[in-house]
Amino acid sequence: MTKSDVIETTLLRGKIRLLQPAKGFHASLDSVFLGAAVPVKDKWQVLDMGCGVGSAGLCITSRNKSIYLTGIDIQDNLIDLAHQNATLNHASDMCRFFNVDILNDKKILNNCFNSILMNPPYQEGGTHTASPLKNKALSHGEEASGATLKDWLKYAHAKLKQGGHLTMIHRADRLDDIIPILTARRWFGSLVIQPLHSRAGDPAKRVIVQVRKERYASLVLKPAFIIHEKDGSYTREAKAVLEDGAAIEM
Repeated sequence: MTKSDVIETTLLRGKIRLLQPAKGFHASLDSVFLGAAVPVKDKWQVLDMGCGVGSAGLCITSRNKSIYLTGIDIQDNLIDLAHQNATLNHASDMCRFFNVDILNDKKILNNCFNSILMNPPYQEGGTHTASPLKNKALSHGEEASGATLKDWLKYAHAKLKQGGHLTMIHRADRLDDIIPILTARRWFGSLVIQPLHSRAGDPAKRVIVQVRKERYASLVLKPAFIIHEKDGSYTREAKAVLEDGAAIEM
């Protein structure tokens, strides 16, 4: 990509610098909320599936400087930017990024990761009009890569260590798709759901879902997380996450 194809943005009140494609999909609040909800401990191996330019994973490295972050994405130009972003944020010794198609992967070892995060395409194949921009189509819709939500979750199950954590952010109205896949064949258990609401009284548009590989406990539905006050400003809780890099306790 040429310099004119790339813009620089920031997250966490400037703590994270990001080079991103000038056109197409950009890292958003979803990336920050996802990164904030991922459990990590010192020396943990963390996998960011569909890492893009590394936004969510780099938010995690700002919280814990001793993790080992692996990012994978089907778009090689984004992987190149992810490497550059790791360097920009003084995290290159903690990070490695690979161009990977999860339907045909021989690079990433199974049973290797303590924690996996993902922000998979939100649109189910055949339910929307795909963007003419390739990077946006791949980020938004399942049909562009051919990998379904079930493929993403199956891949995550294979890569996690026993008892490892999977954290994902998705549309709230797709929970009826997400939960049956997660619990089929007892792949995952200990399901925790955190609804994200734009304003108090609004339906949740996003949910953070966290499960553990073959660990089982009762489902937990967390209290509503409100992002905006009535006047459009961020709530105190949202500011803590979006500006100060606070964790979301699941």
